[in-house]
Amino acid sequence: MSSAVPSSSLYDRIINAIPMLARLQDWVIDLGQRKSVMAWLYGLTFLESIIFPLPIDPLYAGVVMARPKQYIRLAIIIGVISTLGGVTGWAIGHFIGDAVRSWGWIGNDGKFAAVAAGITAHGWLFVLIGAFTPLPYKVMAVSSGFLGIGVIPMALASLVGRTARFMLVGAIVRHRSDNKKAAFFSFILIGLVVVFWGVAH
Repeated sequence: MSSAVPSSSLYDRIINAIPMLARLQDWVIDLGQRKSVMAWLYGLTFLESIIFPLPIDPLYAGVVMARPKQYIRLAIIIGVISTLGGVTGWAIGHFIGDAVRSWGWIGNDGKFAAVAAGITAHGWLFVLIGAFTPLPYKVMAVSSGFLGIGVIPMALASLVGRTARFMLVGAIVRHRSDNKKAAFFSFILIGLVVVFWGVAH
């Protein structure tokens, strides 16, 4: 039986109207309460910045659903971990970038060319854009090392971008039952993504 309670929020009306979604929410919350989930969250956050092909946002959202009062703390922690992973990716690109490109680690030639053009045009700002938007962050991290972006500006841009993204995603999930707050944070997230995409293109 779902733990959802009657609410005037759009989110809860949808959850209460569709039993399958209510059961899915309960399963996600149960998963997020397990002790092992934090090790998975931290580990995959680090690996996402280097090799993991999928974003960790869904796992993070599940943890926030289970631990809503901790979302700011969690956003800061995984923002730092993601940045450390990004610095590792930067080092890989800096020291063995040619080999990495030949392996296809950072995508095909077209994808790499697009990232290279963006970094050439915008420098560390493009790293910030990649850290915040749905652009593959691992490609951005490794490419920035290969293309000569300094590790300090790369790390600072990554820390700001990743933490801001996780903070907003966490806020949306935390306040999903409050229409006004959820809409406010969603507007900020979508607005920034649109602005950054406009700059990148």
